Amino acid sequence: MEEPTYWDRFWRRRVSRRRLISGAALAGSGLAAAAVVGCGGDDSSNGSSTQGPNVNRGADLGAEKIIDARREVEPCPPDMRGGTIRSQGFDPVVLDRHDPHQTQFGPMYANLSSVFSKLYMYKSHSEPTWENIVPDLAESAPEMIGNPPTEYVVKLRKGIKFHSTDAIRSNFPSLAGRELTAEDVVYSYERQKNASQSIQKGYYYRRSQYETIDSITATDPYTINIKTKGPIAPFYHFMADTNAMIIPKEIVDNDPGPGGQPLDTVDTNRGPAPGERMIGTGPFFWGSLKFGIEYKALRNSEWFGWGEPDLGRPYLDGYTVSGSSLNDTSLESLFRRKEIDGATFIENPDWIYKIKEEKPELKFFQLWVSGWIGTRFKMFCQPFDDVRVRKAIHLATERQQIVDVIGSGEWKMQGPIGGAIAYWALPEDELLASPGYRQGSADREQDIKNARQLFDAAGNPELPQVWFADIPSYIPNFIGTWKQFMNKNLGISVDKLRTLSQAYSRIAEALADDSCDLASMYWGFDNGWIDLDDWVYPYFHSTGSKNSFRLNDPDLDKLLDAQRREFDIEKRRQLGYHRRAPTPGWTTPRPTLRS
Repeated sequence: MEEPTYWDRFWRRRVSRRRLISGAALAGSGLAAAAVVGCGGDDSSNGSSTQGPNVNRGADLGAEKIIDARREVEPCPPDMRGGTIRSQGFDPVVLDRHDPHQTQFGPMYANLSSVFSKLYMYKSHSEPTWENIVPDLAESAPEMIGNPPTEYVVKLRKGIKFHSTDAIRSNFPSLAGRELTAEDVVYSYERQKNASQSIQKGYYYRRSQYETIDSITATDPYTINIKTKGPIAPFYHFMADTNAMIIPKEIVDNDPGPGGQPLDTVDTNRGPAPGERMIGTGPFFWGSLKFGIEYKALRNSEWFGWGEPDLGRPYLDGYTVSGSSLNDTSLESLFRRKEIDGATFIENPDWIYKIKEEKPELKFFQLWVSGWIGTRFKMFCQPFDDVRVRKAIHLATERQQIVDVIGSGEWKMQGPIGGAIAYWALPEDELLASPGYRQGSADREQDIKNARQLFDAAGNPELPQVWFADIPSYIPNFIGTWKQFMNKNLGISVDKLRTLSQAYSRIAEALADDSCDLASMYWGFDNGWIDLDDWVYPYFHSTGSKNSFRLNDPDLDKLLDAQRREFDIEKRRQLGYHRRAPTPGWTTPRPTLRS
């Protein structure tokens, strides 16, 4: 018997007035999305923000603008089950590691987030207040000791169990159904705190968060005491951050030393394969992952949150995400036939607008997401070791063409921090008045003139090979346009361009290479983040785990350290806006500190 789908359950239970939400995520990453939701409130429940995306055609259709995934919605009936929701996207396109502590790309940690839990979670990203962080594995907010706090006491919920299936009971008999304790939290945090001692240290991308910990101890099976090395303003955030997942030590092969072997490079001759090690306490089991084809998650009926409606957690039986190789025509056909419930990463949203025009009763949203496309330089390689070259490329880049060509005219320019994270982002009017972003004809002409002068003063160097990631497909599609405006604005012929297959692993390898033998300029996609610290510290601090362009500026380090110590949220925001910094190795719409 065919498993019930989300549509089967949904159409049976809901009135037609609010039966479909379709939206276009038209943000810094320019990703369009169409989605169906199961339970919704009335039309006034829009969760709208004062900052929203470039609405364009959506405005004509009366689109609501939301930036929070957790809108206020009508609770689902207690006896309602959602079936299996089916969508299309990048979740099966795993570009890096399975390991929750060594994952840096969205597709993988989207999968992991349904399997593993955290101490805390965000109910909203719209405001950076502590009120928007709520308990997950913890039973309540932490007790904070000190003014400002340097000690946190966390109490765990009791009776939380790790997943238990036939496969888990066979491969990990002592773990299946075991109760989560404070020791699991201590292990998960210490594994990342001590990552600098691991041969895998380069893959612990968030280790700087955990290196702020002085000590972490389990004072009893349900209580964790954490002392920090000093006042750390975003530490509460660290416990709720996107990847702050708690894992059991049983799934890690610790033979190689501190930190253990990553979960997806364990010798399968000695134990379970990577997917079989994905064992957490979350609402879904890891079902299966077929690279590029499908990811499937299955309902964990023993999850601790099903009986707590205040958590507002999923009532689905499971979900599947198919690979993103379908073109827009195929997606539209599947969506209209209700063979998929959501379509994301759409290159041209015209068909979404068309459906809305045909069926005006359908609910339409536009979502602003904070992913982005940017360029990274190796600043120690010629000619990018010359600040004039970097500034010239920054000013010569035609951002509006990026929006028009690969964003179907629906993207937004993105500055130091993605605009979807409105509190920390540079105000849009100020961003669009900045050199390189401003689009008035006179201003744009001046930026191009300044770019040419800088490039001439630097000796008109030849650019080395430039790599373009192959995913999403609109990145290599942009090569011709980028060549044109580099030639027009700087008078150079950019011939050494290459589209990479398996791009992100190869780019990571090249960035980790201390030589200039491999390409020293890259175009690629990156994720958005939540807190100011996420956006700036790993990339721009001299010790940052993502500072692959080798930026080393003592004054900038002082600013980045200062924002970690500032508990006054408005003062911390002003530190984020601070007007200084050399041109770091990114061009738009990559977050950069402003010159």
